Amino acid sequence: MKYLNIKFMLVGAVALFFTACSGGIPKCGDKEVQNVLTDIILENYFSRLSEIDRKKLKFTYSSFMSDLTDEKSKTQFCKAQVKVNGVVNSKPYKWDSWINYSARYTDDSMVYVELELNTDS
Repeated sequence: MKYLNIKFMLVGAVALFFTACSGGIPKCGDKEVQNVLTDIILENYFSRLSEIDRKKLKFTYSSFMSDLTDEKSKTQFCKAQVKVNGVVNSKPYKWDSWINYSARYTDDSMVYVELELNTDS
């Protein structure tokens, strides 16, 4: 009987962990957040490049900072440095910028990211 109680508590703890993760607030440097940021940056800053050239670009994120955590909307407001390196039209290419963005989970546990677009870059 004692064995069943421990097993039930362990399953309950695991279920609680997954519930907390899906309903929580993503961290600024989460890999899922970085992947969505990469897609947004490719679409908005590198749309003029061919698909082949876009695939040659390597994105590196660093210096993550959390500006604000809004518990009510479960949104994290962040800042990070992004560096893009690769070869475009057979020439080395580098792009470096600081970005501001927010991240939260949708109702179906997908990461939703909004990037504050900088028109100066």
